[in-house]
Amino acid sequence: MKLLDKLERRFGNWAVPNLAIYLIGLQAIGVVLLMTERTSADQLFLHGSSVLHRGEWWRLISFMMLPETLSPLFLFFAFYVFFMISNSLEEHWGTFKYNLFVWVGYLLSVISAFLQPGMIVTNTYFLGAVFLAFATIFPHVTFRLFLILPVKVKWLGWLTAVGYGLTLLNPSVGPVATGQRWGVVTAFITYLLFFGGDLIAGIRAKQRKQVFTEDFEKVQMQARHTCATCSATEQSRPELGFRYCSVCGGCYCIDHIGEHQEKEHAHGH
Repeated sequence: MKLLDKLERRFGNWAVPNLAIYLIGLQAIGVVLLMTERTSADQLFLHGSSVLHRGEWWRLISFMMLPETLSPLFLFFAFYVFFMISNSLEEHWGTFKYNLFVWVGYLLSVISAFLQPGMIVTNTYFLGAVFLAFATIFPHVTFRLFLILPVKVKWLGWLTAVGYGLTLLNPSVGPVATGQRWGVVTAFITYLLFFGGDLIAGIRAKQRKQVFTEDFEKVQMQARHTCATCSATEQSRPELGFRYCSVCGGCYCIDHIGEHQEKEHAHGH
């Protein structure tokens, strides 16, 4: 039995249906708090040093409240898209596997905050891994950028992955840049834990197909007819026809089959 099946048997009852609603709800609370100036982003992001040395344990939850923006229009579309892709993943995977995906990303983010306590950790990248998962499973779903331009989600997924890669290569220093790089690492690890096996299997399948294709081409290139007299083949002399002798079974080109048959008849007499 696979590890995932064992985990689901043991912890499946703990899975939260429609988890996306709660994640969106947390961000909605964060939006209200920020717009009413009851708090600031500095008080919400995860900062390992503040948790360890100042006892600010709420940051383990509050960083999940951070929205990408306070623009109402953008938030509406962002929440809608996240809800849609999360529901699709939950229907495809099942509630437990989707919960596990999110929790793995969350726990890796928290662990990274304590490994690098001086950096700033947000929810941007590990929630972005949810989009990468959706783009992998449903590559042909079409989104309309700016409500006009139709783009398949697989290309948006690749664009997101490239953007994450560029973030990794960013040479900037400081708590924000370091947190971004670690965020990308946690997102990629989360993604690979769930899709790494499929990616490896896909690569191996392509390699087997390539080997088969090369072997097939080699067989196709080999001559099937070789004249026993002049060694001509259908490849070296494609204009020739080839016949097999009914007496000895040998292969001869059209130029030599008659000569050979005459000899066979002569020997027969």
